Amino acid sequence: MRQERAKRTRRQILDAAGKLFAALGYERATVVDLLSHSGVTKGAFYFHFSSKEDVARALFRDRSPRQGLVAPQEFRLQELVDGHLVLTSRLRNDARERGCFRLCLEQGLDDELRRSWLLERIVFNEELLAAAREEGELSAHVSVRETAEFLVSACVGLQLMSQTVIDDADTGMERRIVLLLRNVMSDIAVPDVYAELDIDQDRGIKLLEM
Repeated sequence: MRQERAKRTRRQILDAAGKLFAALGYERATVVDLLSHSGVTKGAFYFHFSSKEDVARALFRDRSPRQGLVAPQEFRLQELVDGHLVLTSRLRNDARERGCFRLCLEQGLDDELRRSWLLERIVFNEELLAAAREEGELSAHVSVRETAEFLVSACVGLQLMSQTVIDDADTGMERRIVLLLRNVMSDIAVPDVYAELDIDQDRGIKLLEM
């Protein structure tokens, strides 16, 4: 029972941290804020974490690995699309993921920690694009590394714009990501493969619910 209570307390702190970091950023959020929003005592907080930075590191460390643990599909490019759609849905529905996204753009954390979130996504894209090339899904002109970096930077830009510039109370972020993916896939995929890709706005949330 004591162990379960400790796990629950740690989850409360990390859930509150995700919301706070997403809303305020790393510099503005304080330990006092974390205590207030998580509802835990100061002693309980410091039992689990030594500092605000320790909490931020735990957010990155405990998050789901890879782009979204997408299931194998007939085409590697479908898996690439699914990864982006799942991540977009998680950013809308998962406070911890939103917190990690905000933290990776912050200057208050060390570069290695901030880069880990972005590099993970570049590697995910690059590996699937390389596999797609081996299976004949990519057009000849496509550069795997450049396309991987472009996809990540474009998606991050759209997500940032949706969260901070545009009133995005509905599913605007999903619509923008779908538009980006359709344009990119139509350029990089061979026609027969592109015709088979499912790039639907609701696909990400459906995959998360499976």
